[in-house]
Amino acid sequence: MVLKNNISTIILFATLIRCIVALSVSLGNDEIYYLTYARHLQWNYFDHPPLVALLIRVTTFNLTYTSDFFIRLGPIILSAVNTFLMYLIGNKIKNQQAGLVAALLYSSSIYSSIIAGLFIMPDAPQLFFWILSLYFLTVVVKEGSSSKIVNQSLLWFGATAGLCVMSKVHGVFLWLGFGLYIIVYDRKLFSKPFLYLSALLTLIIISPILLWNIENDFITYTFHSNRIVINQGVNFNSFMRECLGGFLYNNPMNYGLIFLGLFAFFKNKVSLSLNYTRLFLLMSLPLIILLLGLSFFRDTLPHWSGPGYTALILLVACFLVDIKTNSRLVNLVWIANILIVLVCFFGLLFVNFYPGTLGSNKEINLGQGDVTLDLYDWNYFKKEVKRVCYWDNKSGKTSTNFIVNNKWFPAAHIDNYIVQPLGMNFVAIGELNDIHTYFWINQQRKVLKPGDDAYFITISNSFKDPNLIYGKLFAEIHSPVVICQFRSGKPVRNMLVYLMKDFNPEALK
Repeated sequence: MVLKNNISTIILFATLIRCIVALSVSLGNDEIYYLTYARHLQWNYFDHPPLVALLIRVTTFNLTYTSDFFIRLGPIILSAVNTFLMYLIGNKIKNQQAGLVAALLYSSSIYSSIIAGLFIMPDAPQLFFWILSLYFLTVVVKEGSSSKIVNQSLLWFGATAGLCVMSKVHGVFLWLGFGLYIIVYDRKLFSKPFLYLSALLTLIIISPILLWNIENDFITYTFHSNRIVINQGVNFNSFMRECLGGFLYNNPMNYGLIFLGLFAFFKNKVSLSLNYTRLFLLMSLPLIILLLGLSFFRDTLPHWSGPGYTALILLVACFLVDIKTNSRLVNLVWIANILIVLVCFFGLLFVNFYPGTLGSNKEINLGQGDVTLDLYDWNYFKKEVKRVCYWDNKSGKTSTNFIVNNKWFPAAHIDNYIVQPLGMNFVAIGELNDIHTYFWINQQRKVLKPGDDAYFITISNSFKDPNLIYGKLFAEIHSPVVICQFRSGKPVRNMLVYLMKDFNPEALK
C-alpha cells in the first residue's frame, strides 16, 4: 500500500474521533481529580507537578467553560501537534514516507492517542514536551549540524525537558537517556558550555517542585518512593500487568512491529544514521526496562512507560519503509488504526448503552468491577442529590449544605459534578494517603464546625460505610437515601446519601 502525503488527513480524522469520544463520556476518576487541581492552583501537588492544571486553565479559558469537552481540549490539541511532530522527526531522520508511518503508528497507539491524547492526564503535556525534546535532540546529534544550531537546540532541549518534568516526574528520563548517549557515544559534548546551561535551565524550570516539597516535608517524594521502593517479594501479578499493559496500551499490532523493528536494528538491517539509532534506543529502553524490572517487586502502572515507546515508533517507521516486504507490513499499520477506531466505537457503546453493569449485581456493591462506570453520566446524580437536600431542609431534618468524603475518589466526582454546580460546601476528612491533594484544598475552603451536620455520599461500586469511618465524629448517622442509576433500563449502580448529625471535631485528636 503506497502512502501519500496526507498527514493533514491523518491528523484531522484522529482529532475528529477524539472529539466525538470527549463529548460522549463523563470525566474519569483521574481526570476529574485534575480538574480539582485547576480549581486550586499550586506550584506542585501531592501526586504530580502543576502543568496539567495549567493546561485545563488554558483550554477552559480560566475555568469559564468547564464542560467535559473543554476540559479535555488540551490533550486533543496537543495530540494533533504531537502527530505532526512525529511526522517531522520521521521525515527529518529518514524520509517523508517514514514520517507518515510514524504519524500513523502514533495515532494507532492507545496510550498516545487516548490516554495521553484524549483524557486530561499529566501524560498529555508530558508527552508533548517529550516528543518536542526528541525533536531538538535529533538536531543536536545530527552529523554536520553547525555549532550555533547545536547550541540553540541544547537550550531548547533544556527548556522542554524541564517542562516535561513539570508535567510528570518521569521527564527526568530525558536527561538520563541523553546523558547516557553523551557518556557512551559523544563525550565531546561535555566541552560545550551550552550543555551545562541547558541543564541549569531545566533545574530552574523544575525548581517549584523542589521548593514546594521543602515546604511540605518532601511529601511528593515520600509518596512516589513508597510506590516504587523494592521492599516486598516477587510480584508476578504486577509484572504480568506491566507486560500485558504495554502490549495493549501500545496496540498489539504496534507492539509486534516494535519487536520486529528492534530485531532488525540489532541485526544492522535498517539504513539509518547510527547517531539517531543510538539516541532513540537510549531515550526508550532505560525507562521501559527499569519499569519492567520494578514490576517484579512493586505495583507499577503500564502507562508510566508510555513515553519511551515514542522513540521506538520512530525507529519502527524507518524499518518499515526500508524493507522489501514494505507494503504488507504497512498494511498492518492501517489495521492498527482501524483497531483503535473500533476500540473507541465499542467503548462508547459499552459505556453509554450496555444494559446494566459488567460488574457485581448485588445491591450493596452494585457495579463493583465495572470500569465503564467511571465514565458514565455523573451529571445524573446532581439533580437527585439536590432533591434529597431540598426535602431534608423542608422537613426540618437539617439545613446543612456540607458534603464530606474520605477518599480522593469518588470525592473529586462528587465535588465537581455535584457540589460545585449546586453551590454547596465540600470537605475531605480522612488520612493524607486517602484524600491526597484535598489536604491542602481543605485549608482554602469553609470548614465544618462543632455541631454541624453533613452528608456523606458513597457509591455502590466503591462502597464505604460511614459508620466505620465517621462513627466517632458524628453523634448520629441516618440510614441512607438510595439513588439508583439505570443504563438502558437496568440498574447499573447506586449512590447512597447519608445524613450525619452533630459533628464533633474533638474526636479527630
